[in-house]
Amino acid sequence: MVGVKPVGSDPDFQPELSGAGSRLAVVKFTMRGCGPCLRIAPAFSSMSNKYPQAVFLEVDVHQCQGTAATNNISATPTFLFFRNKVRIDQYQGADAVGLEEKIKQHLE
Repeated sequence: MVGVKPVGSDPDFQPELSGAGSRLAVVKFTMRGCGPCLRIAPAFSSMSNKYPQAVFLEVDVHQCQGTAATNNISATPTFLFFRNKVRIDQYQGADAVGLEEKIKQHLE
């Protein structure tokens, strides 16, 4: 699947991660009204098309409070990296260059 897939509720999160399987899953934790989240959104969307071998998910911390709490999200945007449903890394902030470097690192 190419593009960013929004996760609408807590029960949807684990099945989405399961669906990614051994592929890299990049999960953006965001919230409405977050300026940095809005600024990096176009770059995140662009990366989802540039790296179709990865799965890109977006989680709103207000819609998915349990998922945000389970993953210890304290600021947005925070990006978590998963493979086989296991969290392997994270990146915080709206620096698109740094985020893309992290994605490339995990796709090698």
